[in-house]
Amino acid sequence: MPHPVLFLTDRAVRHQQQALVAAPVALSVTIRRRPNAAELATLLPTAEFIVSERSETVSAAMIAQAPNLRLIVRLGSLPVGIDLAAAHAAGVRVTMQSVLSTSFVAEHVLMLALAVIKRASRSFWLTAHAEPGQAARRTDEDTFAFNWLKLDGIGGLYGRSIAIIGMGEIGVELARRLRPFRPAEVRYHKRTPYPPAIEQALGLQAASLTDCVQHADLVIVLLPCAAETDQVFNADLIGQMRRGAYLVGAGSGSVIDERALIDALQRGHLAGAALDTYEYEPLPADHPLRVIARDPFSNLLLTPHVAAVGGGSRAADYDEISRFLAGEPLQHELAL
Repeated sequence: MPHPVLFLTDRAVRHQQQALVAAPVALSVTIRRRPNAAELATLLPTAEFIVSERSETVSAAMIAQAPNLRLIVRLGSLPVGIDLAAAHAAGVRVTMQSVLSTSFVAEHVLMLALAVIKRASRSFWLTAHAEPGQAARRTDEDTFAFNWLKLDGIGGLYGRSIAIIGMGEIGVELARRLRPFRPAEVRYHKRTPYPPAIEQALGLQAASLTDCVQHADLVIVLLPCAAETDQVFNADLIGQMRRGAYLVGAGSGSVIDERALIDALQRGHLAGAALDTYEYEPLPADHPLRVIARDPFSNLLLTPHVAAVGGGSRAADYDEISRFLAGEPLQHELAL
C-alpha cells in the first residue's frame, strides 16, 4: 500500500500539480494549501509523513492528531513553525530539506543586483563596440589602461543599504549570499517576522514596507502573487524610493507596476532596474521594457523568467522520505 503523505504548502495549483505528478509511486500524496482545522482533522489521522514549506506550521495539536506520523519534512533551510518538542515526545523524526531552486533564484537575483549596480550592460556593449581612444600597449604590472573608456557611476554592494521585500526561502538564501559583500544593513519585510535568533544569524532587520523602501539603496522584490501584492509597487511606492536607488524584481510579475517603473527610470529617479518576471509573459517584442532595455545606457536589465532554471525537479521534494523508507541517513535531521 502507498504511504500517505500530507503536503502542506502555499503553492498555487500549477505547482501543486507538478508536485503530485513527480511523487514516487510508493507515496500517496494529498496536497492542501492553508487547510483549516476541520480539513486537518480528517487528513492527519492517516498521515505517515508531513511535508511542510513556507509559512505552513506543524503544531503540537496537529502532531497529537496524527498517531501514524513517522517523519516531518520541512522544505527549506529554517525549522520555523515546527514544534520539535512535541514531535520528539511523540517519537516523530523531523528533518529539513533544502530546495535547490530557491538557491538558483537567489544566485540569479544576486547576479542581477551586481550587474545593475555595476552598469554591466553598458560596459559589455562599449567594450565590444566603442573605439578605445588610445593606442594599445602590451600590459605588465606598470602598463595598463585602467578604465580606458572613463566610465562612471559604477558601484558595488559594500556599504549599501539593501531591502528584501518578500522574505521566504528565496530571500533567506539571498541574505546568506549577501553577507560576504558586507552591506551596511539588510532590512526585510515579511508579514510574520522571523525570530530574533534567525534575524541575527542572517544579518537581517525587520521593518515596514515603507521603511524598507525609503531607506534602501537597493530594493529586491520577491513577493508572491496575491490580491494584496498585485501592483503593490506602484507609482507612489516607487516614488518613495531614494533618488538614485536600484530595483530588482524576481517575485511575481504582477507585483511591480511596469509603467511606473519605466517612468521612474526615464525621469532619472531610479538609477537602474533588473527584472526576471513580468505582468504579461512572454514579454512582447514591442513592450516598452524591451524597447528601453535595447539601449545599453538605460541600465535596465531583463531576463526571460529563467532564475529557477537548473534548480532541479519537483521529485526532489520527496528525497528525504525516500531516504527514510530505504533506511538511509537523513540529510539534516533536527534534534532538540
